[in-house]
Amino acid sequence: MKLLPEKETRKTFMKNTLPFLFGLAWMPVIWVIFLAIFAQPLAAIIGWSATLVFLGIITLICTFLLLRFFRRIAHNLYQKSQ
Repeated sequence: MKLLPEKETRKTFMKNTLPFLFGLAWMPVIWVIFLAIFAQPLAAIIGWSATLVFLGIITLICTFLLLRFFRRIAHNLYQKSQ
């Protein structure tokens, strides 16, 4: 890899970057799930634009919390294996 020639630098970069890429990839899936479950009732109460903003914020928070949870699990499994 020309961008990161040293193996240790590449490892550190991948370890820090992959969880964010994972979250970015799963964010639309979480968004669609929340839309399917909560959009119709919320839209009847607060309108569509407010519903989309509200569910967008909830999606960001949920993705962040899931990433923290999975990183904690990975860290605990890594510590147990050593």
